[in-house]
Amino acid sequence: MHYILRIPAAGGTETLELSGTQIPPEKAAALLDTDVTERMRIPVMPEGMEPDCVLCYLIDARGGDKELPANFIGTCFYHTGCPVYGDLLIVKCREQSEDAEILGLTEDETALLRGWLAAQFPAYSI
Repeated sequence: MHYILRIPAAGGTETLELSGTQIPPEKAAALLDTDVTERMRIPVMPEGMEPDCVLCYLIDARGGDKELPANFIGTCFYHTGCPVYGDLLIVKCREQSEDAEILGLTEDETALLRGWLAAQFPAYSI
C-alpha cells in the first residue's frame, strides 16, 4: 500500500491511502480541489528515505488568487519568505526524472516522514 501525506493549512496531518504507487495529476488536483497544481521540492531529505527519490509537495497553483489561508509548513519549505497557500500534499518523485511522475510513500516512509515533521515543527500538530 502507498500513501500521501496531506498537510492542511488549518493544522494537523492526514494520511491518504492510494490504490497504486503512482498518483495521476488529476487525482492530485482533485485532492486539492483545484484544476492546476504546482510541484515543489522539499529542500531537505530526512535520513532513511529512498536515495534515488526526493520529497516534493504539491499545492494549488492558484491558492493565493483564491485567498486560501497560508500554510505554515509549506511556507517554511519554500524558503523565500513568500507564503504558500492552502493544503499541501507530500509525495516523492524520482530525483533524475524530468517528467511529472508522482509517487506515493510506503508505510515505513510515511511513519519516518511523520516523525521527521514532528521534530522539525514541534509546536505544530503532526
